[in-house]
Amino acid sequence: MMKTQQRLTIILFVILTIILLTSAFFEPLFIIEQSLQIDTLGHFLGFYCLTWFLHKNLSLPLVNICLCMIFYGAVTELSQLYLGFRKGEVSDFVADVVGITLYMAIVWLKRPSLEKEPR
Repeated sequence: MMKTQQRLTIILFVILTIILLTSAFFEPLFIIEQSLQIDTLGHFLGFYCLTWFLHKNLSLPLVNICLCMIFYGAVTELSQLYLGFRKGEVSDFVADVVGITLYMAIVWLKRPSLEKEPR
């Protein structure tokens, strides 16, 4: 239980730090407007579900799956630069990485602690 609380505290600290740094350098309403496009939400949900599907159906370590998924997201966005009807966007790649990372964080938090807590 204690280990899970520590992990959650670290994740919340990282999220708050990112939010504070982002709002210090950019206008928060602009970021929210730009990041809540339906395409970006689709990338987030798609990569979250794809990571879940691969993790549940392959006998590979989660870290390997996540690294491969991040590479796959980068390759797909870069390849879109060469298509006439699509354009690669950094915000889509960020949404891909956030979806992958969120799944990884949830699995990490749900994992039982390896250390026994003192009674």
